[in-house]
Amino acid sequence: MLNALDFIRSSDGFKQFTVDELTFVTYDCPIEESPFDYWTPKNYFCFITKNGLRWKTPQQDYTFYEGDAGFIKKGAHRVYKVRSGEFCALMIFLPDDFICTTLREESVQACEAAENFDTVIPLDVDQTLSDYFSGVLNYFAQSTPPSKSLLKIKLKELIINVATGDNNQSLSTYFRGISLDKQQELREIMEENFLYNLTLDEYAKLCGRSLASFKRDFEKVYQTTPGKWLKQKRLAHAKFLLETTDLNVNEITMESGFENASHFIRTFKQQYQHPPLQFRKQVVTTA
Repeated sequence: MLNALDFIRSSDGFKQFTVDELTFVTYDCPIEESPFDYWTPKNYFCFITKNGLRWKTPQQDYTFYEGDAGFIKKGAHRVYKVRSGEFCALMIFLPDDFICTTLREESVQACEAAENFDTVIPLDVDQTLSDYFSGVLNYFAQSTPPSKSLLKIKLKELIINVATGDNNQSLSTYFRGISLDKQQELREIMEENFLYNLTLDEYAKLCGRSLASFKRDFEKVYQTTPGKWLKQKRLAHAKFLLETTDLNVNEITMESGFENASHFIRTFKQQYQHPPLQFRKQVVTTA
């Protein structure tokens, strides 16, 4: 699966500023493939400047058009184009640690969230956010790039405004909760991303660990190996889709995170003694 951040950073086709672990980029590119899966090891703000895009998560769909913005959590995502033509956006990639450090420096109190946040958090683009995004876009139009310290300071201001303001309570609560429990973070990342065909190395990077420490911590949390857990979670989801939807085998393969249809069919039969379509017929017959 495409690592969107690595792709952007290695491309000469995007205007971008890199400030330590932060990346500011104006993304101007047609979306040819729909749906399109990608992943990123860092969170990012996404402010749409042209056209639109639809993010599909296991919980719901989010469609953003010109002038809309969202906070996209690190991990895997599936997007659909909503209009033909070029998709343009301002994207600002930032790690959890930058958010945590900023809040700690400003003595913003951490809190435990009472809800599980989806992987896409829409933003209410108030005047403060609108002015911020417009200001960053103006930097890209200047002949001389802004100082790195200025970009970092302005992003810290944005985080503080979101965390202490009243207009984006969901993101404020999420910001103030991400530093609390690293073991819980591993669990959340796996539950949010098991339906995508990521490698164990990529899951480890999402969790901020080496592969060895990821496997070790994973077994502490789940009492099994990542490979076995992923297989069972994906099979259970595929079984649910066979029982409750009319999706075909190729669609269920994609929706459940399997590498390809033949692998899915073989693995499903090993678990449930019947290939997927025969299993579905039995469900219908016994209903």
